[in-house]
Amino acid sequence: MNLTKCSNGHFYDSDTYASCPHCGGGGTENVTIPFSSPAGGTQDIGATMPLTPPVTPDPPITNDYDNLDFGLDDDAKTISIYQNAKVDTVVMAPTVGWLVCTKGKFYGQDFRLKSGRNFIGRGAGMDVMLAGENTVSRERHATIIHEPRQNIFIAQPGESRELFYVNGNVVLSPVQLKKNDILQIGEVCLMLIPCCDDVFNWDKEED
Repeated sequence: MNLTKCSNGHFYDSDTYASCPHCGGGGTENVTIPFSSPAGGTQDIGATMPLTPPVTPDPPITNDYDNLDFGLDDDAKTISIYQNAKVDTVVMAPTVGWLVCTKGKFYGQDFRLKSGRNFIGRGAGMDVMLAGENTVSRERHATIIHEPRQNIFIAQPGESRELFYVNGNVVLSPVQLKKNDILQIGEVCLMLIPCCDDVFNWDKEED
């Protein structure tokens, strides 16, 4: 190979071409330039200098978040979180009171009461579930009733053989409860905190 440089700066093999093929024969004052390898010999420039494709630069990073399109419909109507609160939701029975644990495994915790019968036990299906407390029967150890017409709370025995107590007295028949009365079921003590009383009840609020 006889590497030659034309007057326009193009390199070509003068053994193959009589004049610069890049200039269409218009080049003049061609100069032959040997191409040296690191070992001191000559070699084919085309065999040692592979063509590198041009690198396309990455698009610039933009902070123009206002013009980004996330596919969201900005024309959608804004709905108040308080509007139609009962639509497509399960409406829970209103809370009429709570039993608050004052002694035992659930110390400091509260259990909500609903109107009607509230069954107390350690089973998963109980209204007041004292899970893992082996001194409490699994099913219906005791029952707390909220009677909405008279707006009163009543404690009565459940279906268990085990006993329970209200203010230290055994419950063998229905007993009317008042605020801060203490129920002892196994080793757990629960204090009644009414929500519905002489001042407030849900029936009055709906009128």
